[in-house]
Amino acid sequence: MKIQPGFFKSVKALPGHRLEIMMETDTLILFDFTSRLGTMRFGALAEDELFNSVRTDGNFILFEKPGALKIRIGPADFADLMLVNRTSDGPEYGSIFKKNQINEE
Repeated sequence: MKIQPGFFKSVKALPGHRLEIMMETDTLILFDFTSRLGTMRFGALAEDELFNSVRTDGNFILFEKPGALKIRIGPADFADLMLVNRTSDGPEYGSIFKKNQINEE
């Protein structure tokens, strides 16, 4: 029986806080991290030395350096990063969801 080798074949830091990620399926993904650098989870990656430390063990994308917290991104988290923009407030649902609205009927 063949064992799944992992999800990430390779990862490379590019200028401008971008990553080049080769998946085990031979799919190449260029991912721009700049919109995530202001978030609590990924804010530390604004530091070039930490961002450029990126590597993979096949199952996770890893950022680590001495004296800093290790940041690891698994395949489900990476899919979420690619598919869902969590850096915006979300869609406008109209006046029924506005805060402190008083029904004036």
